[in-house]
Amino acid sequence: MSASNDVITGRWTDYSRSGGQQLLESDFWAQWLKTLVAAFLALSGAYVSEIVKSFFFWFKSWWDQTSKHPERQPLLSNIHMPDQNNNSQLQGEVTTQGGSTQPGRETDQNGDAHRNDDSQNPAQESPLDIVKRSKGGRETTVNFIKDSLQRGADFSGAHAFAMVSILTVLFALSVALIIAGVFSARVATDRAALLSSAHCGIWEFDDYAGDDAAARADLHEHQKEARAGQYARNCYGSQNATDSTRCDFFYQTKIDFTTASMDKCPFKSYELCLGGLYSAVTFDTGLVDASNLGINAEVTHKFRRKTTCSPLNMDYPYVRNETFRDPKNTTYHYYYGGRFDDTTVPPTEVNYTYQTSGYPFDWLAPVYSVYTDSTSLYPEFDYWQPIPSLNPPDNSTLAIIFVSSMHIYHLKPSYDPIFPATQPRYVDGFHDPYYYNSDPRARPLACVDTTELCSPDGTTCWPMTADLPDKVPNTPAYWLMKWSLRSSTTSESIKWRLGTALLAQEKISQSRSQPLSDDHWEAEAKQLFATSLARAQFDAWGIAVGENREQPGYIEVTPDEGKGRLCGMYKFNSIGYTNINLGAFIGLLFTPFAIFFLSLEAKTVKRLFLCCICRQKGKSVEDTTGKASWEPLVINVGLKYFVPFFFYLVRGVLAGASWIYKKYH
Repeated sequence: MSASNDVITGRWTDYSRSGGQQLLESDFWAQWLKTLVAAFLALSGAYVSEIVKSFFFWFKSWWDQTSKHPERQPLLSNIHMPDQNNNSQLQGEVTTQGGSTQPGRETDQNGDAHRNDDSQNPAQESPLDIVKRSKGGRETTVNFIKDSLQRGADFSGAHAFAMVSILTVLFALSVALIIAGVFSARVATDRAALLSSAHCGIWEFDDYAGDDAAARADLHEHQKEARAGQYARNCYGSQNATDSTRCDFFYQTKIDFTTASMDKCPFKSYELCLGGLYSAVTFDTGLVDASNLGINAEVTHKFRRKTTCSPLNMDYPYVRNETFRDPKNTTYHYYYGGRFDDTTVPPTEVNYTYQTSGYPFDWLAPVYSVYTDSTSLYPEFDYWQPIPSLNPPDNSTLAIIFVSSMHIYHLKPSYDPIFPATQPRYVDGFHDPYYYNSDPRARPLACVDTTELCSPDGTTCWPMTADLPDKVPNTPAYWLMKWSLRSSTTSESIKWRLGTALLAQEKISQSRSQPLSDDHWEAEAKQLFATSLARAQFDAWGIAVGENREQPGYIEVTPDEGKGRLCGMYKFNSIGYTNINLGAFIGLLFTPFAIFFLSLEAKTVKRLFLCCICRQKGKSVEDTTGKASWEPLVINVGLKYFVPFFFYLVRGVLAGASWIYKKYH
């Protein structure tokens, strides 16, 4: 199966998810792309740090400007403020706390005081001064510790609070950058891929291909049914570690459904149900989007699968002892409808559905013998014509399954209506008896299958045999969904495997069976329903890849609605390929450039802008910005104007909404 699963690499859209466009690449190149994103994010760390530092200064400037008490010390300022009456001493000396002067500051040509390189005094620095001259979080922490030790007894609580606050923010920034690097790996989303095949279509067996080809076709159909049954066994129930490795091929592992026990009998006459009016079990998927079958299209339709099963009444006149016809064998006929008997030459029409002869327990084969028959969506062409009270509702099909218990011993008695074993048999050397089924009659189980196709919004539904309603989109995705569901029935889940399809058969070792529950037939019906859903999943893949095209005796029967239009729309979980979220990848690549631009000083950007303009006009640019202890960055200037604008915009919108409400209400 996997040998034909080539993928379409490059850019594509998974319409089932909101992630937008994706880039499918091999695992090797996907790993390189993830590494590239992580490296770009790592390079942006220094610029993010500069932006965070700028907010410290921006906040300090705002705090100092809005302070209502002149006598209050400005936030994060130098603890040892110079004497305001000795400003003249800044020309060559600085007044210390004790009133003495010390050299160390000179004035530049603009009269601004600055510090000599060989006379820095950390005791005179504020926390923001330390942040400004430090190149990173580690250096900032070391300088804070040195400053604290040098201050000694002069170290104040306000100074400590400022340091702790700044270090907390820087630590949070470091953690955030680490987390961002880790989450950057999530730019790789999943392994979903579009199947690459030029042979999509429907191939069916040609009845005139000959007996040899027909025998091989039967074996092929058996393998397809067994494949779906095994997948349902492994992936629709509780999964173990071994099974889970085989359940990740399809886009959706399984199609969910609900189970309703003690449901209403599905037949016109409820006396046909063994337990009466409310004795059936119903399995229902509800509305399921076609994308669950792996169909990838912008507009997808929906479908609904529903099956109701019940053991049938075996009283007269439905089951009759016909031994008088053959006194040598105990014979029973099952009158649930007439059929054509193709075992005779020429084929004849009989008025019963099935017959059994003899005592199955006497046949030394520890197996369940199974016979099945079914109707189709076109009952006028069926070999089996059920009795009127058993006929399924319109646009539904009926499957009847006869189960005979042969030479099987049960460790515990079984009161299940399809798998009974109540007759004890004592064996020498064993204290407890074995139990077996002494009734030679086969036990009938009937299931009604219904499949509905629905519009993309789920408001309009129609049966499989109806034409597409008006105003419902006619798309290739619709036809792929419809044709994938043709074999999703109870009959197509057991008619090729027969007894080997039963869960009860797996409980037999040699001639002994593990105990069965009293409602084991419900578990069997559930397994058959899950197999029918798995069959739809496999058939969707089979149509997309043209599974049967190389089988001898098969010919293409793809209707005109789908010829050449079904390729490139089936998705599955690939092996060796990974999707990269294209939007996230591009965004993360450009993020460092945006951060770098926002971390530039506003005056630098302004000068570059003016320089470009003046060069075009043949003029020069003079540096009139002067020097300051802190220069706002581009992000600071942007937020300075954006926040008020956003505030007034929201207030205007609310005021307008209030005016409209008052006027019209």
